[in-house]
Amino acid sequence: MKSFRPKPWLLPQPVLIIGTYDADGTPNAMNAAWGGECEMNEFIVSLGSHATTDNLDRIGEFSLTFATVDTLVASDYVGLVSGRKVHDKVARTGWKIEKGENVNAPVFTDFPLTFECRMKAKINASEGEGYYLVGEIINILCDEKYLAVDGKPDVEKMRLISFDPIHNGYIELGKRVGNAFHDGLALK
Repeated sequence: MKSFRPKPWLLPQPVLIIGTYDADGTPNAMNAAWGGECEMNEFIVSLGSHATTDNLDRIGEFSLTFATVDTLVASDYVGLVSGRKVHDKVARTGWKIEKGENVNAPVFTDFPLTFECRMKAKINASEGEGYYLVGEIINILCDEKYLAVDGKPDVEKMRLISFDPIHNGYIELGKRVGNAFHDGLALK
């Protein structure tokens, strides 16, 4: 086996889109990869210093969604362009936007699954480098065309993408290959 120095290579890395409102009510979005679930209704995301963190400090509510093959180009764009430099960068994406029903945040309806969230805590990173956001999930929205027969979201239909930090790419998540809490019973 070949050895590598420690790097942020934990896989898969979701491509998260965080939606907030600027001070004048303009929808803003950023792309973040370093995040994951930490409780049943909470997650943590590492954020640098951005227009999004300014908005979070002011409002404390946001939407969180997962980039897909269909939203890849615009999702990458909102990660490349600073909301501090391009005020209405979301307009360039062409995303349809609705106001969140449960939080003061934009919901980008081009995405299959969206969490409406409230900031629960900020854990400071290095001085001036942003913080770790602990978000509380208030509500989950799923476009009905992405529901399975049982009425729950069907992840396979969504064509979610993962960030490849090793080669700076995006990879489409694939098909179901097994059954959790079941397949291991074969070794009992």
